[in-house]
Amino acid sequence: MNPYVSVVIPAFNEEASIRPTSTLIANKLEALRVPFEIIIVNDGSTDHTRAIAEEMAQADARIRPINHERNLGPGSGVFTGIKASNGEFVIFIPADLALDIDDLYKYMDASRECDLVVGVRSDRRDYTLFRKFVSVVNITLIKLLFGMKERQFNYIHMYRRAMLERIDIESRGVFITAEIMIKARDLGYRLQEVDITYVPRTAGKQTCGRPKVIWRTVKDLFRLWWKRTFHRAVYLGAERNAGA
Repeated sequence: MNPYVSVVIPAFNEEASIRPTSTLIANKLEALRVPFEIIIVNDGSTDHTRAIAEEMAQADARIRPINHERNLGPGSGVFTGIKASNGEFVIFIPADLALDIDDLYKYMDASRECDLVVGVRSDRRDYTLFRKFVSVVNITLIKLLFGMKERQFNYIHMYRRAMLERIDIESRGVFITAEIMIKARDLGYRLQEVDITYVPRTAGKQTCGRPKVIWRTVKDLFRLWWKRTFHRAVYLGAERNAGA
């Protein structure tokens, strides 16, 4: 029998986080009595992330490591995770966890009534002033250009797998979460927000604030806006035919 949820954990040099995060998730889903699998996507790590993931998989058949032989960058774990998942729903949780594990039930409960559960983080306490500014600009642009009413677009989301397989995901960076939300809305899927307590990372390094990542996000945002605005028929046709 397939699991209800596939938990995908993208990981790059997360040797300090991957074991405790996976254990916390597994214990919580067991307590919630939710059938699950955990897929660890090791994105070409150069530390012991791969060895730790493989060791955990030997001890628990519900854990599966998948290795990128080289680092493919932020967002790559989404595509690998979707292809490998067997669950009715897929949730992408960072290796540093980034949420209060006791809030995980909110995703499970909301998924009974929608196709995409949008996690809304409680705060950005570990953001620099620059990252806060970038975040505000990003949210404002997405709301203005795409008419989205949600409060946030780049946190932990949970997706119906059949919906993901229908959407043609073009971004290969951190804009992926916003792109999926926009296209899901345009295709008539149900989105529901849940308020989640954010927990800052205690190990490893954040990568989403790098200038290269920000520039790629800006390009992906305006590329999607252009296609959706001036090539609407092609845009909708691509989404309807994806995964067919």
